[in-house]
Amino acid sequence: MDKHVRIITVSALSLLGILCISSGVMYNSLQANNVEEKVLVIVEQKQVSKETDIDIKLKNLTIEVNTPLSVKIVDYLDSAVSDEVLANLKLDTSGVNVTEPGTYNYTIAYKKKVYQGIIVVKEKEVNTNTLQSITLKTVNINVGTALPTDISNYVIEPLTDDIKATMLIDLSKVNVNKAGSYQYTITYNNSIYTGTIVVTETQPTLSTDIKDQPTTNPPEQTEPTTPKEEQTNTETN
Repeated sequence: MDKHVRIITVSALSLLGILCISSGVMYNSLQANNVEEKVLVIVEQKQVSKETDIDIKLKNLTIEVNTPLSVKIVDYLDSAVSDEVLANLKLDTSGVNVTEPGTYNYTIAYKKKVYQGIIVVKEKEVNTNTLQSITLKTVNINVGTALPTDISNYVIEPLTDDIKATMLIDLSKVNVNKAGSYQYTITYNNSIYTGTIVVTETQPTLSTDIKDQPTTNPPEQTEPTTPKEEQTNTETN
């Protein structure tokens, strides 16, 4: 390389500030020494990240009713972002009602830009394939006895909590204070099933043990009494 060629490397941001100063000092130095030198300036451009270069994509989520929403922002992102960007994201799910089925919007804000996603809240799915129909029991109770509150006491098939939650029982026609046969219904899987409740009087229990039987004493035999007058006459004679 030519020994009279000097290489100066500066950044684009520093170029305006130092180029004129350095060139002026170098020119004066060269003039004082009466040396002709060529100055080659190489400018390096520094890459600066812009906000518009960040592409944030959000997920469209589907959850069941009463499912809690996640508080982790990464659970809503459909694209990877740096830790620096993640720390500056702000999540807003205040418009989502997890207790009511429907379609709701949520947002994530980054600096001055707001991104929008969708959360679908749906009813809980019940697997009814394992129980297409049910068989009701005939329930026997005594007068004055309260009816069972657990619906499984009326159905022969074993029931899960999810299946029981879909059943509707009607006991309005049953009078537990009066002996008789009454009908009740259970609605399940768009069908109505009818069962019977028998209310009976309480029967006293009789013991069959001879020792427990009450003993009855035979009536006492009394001797016939003689009228007083007859007794007197007999003694006189």
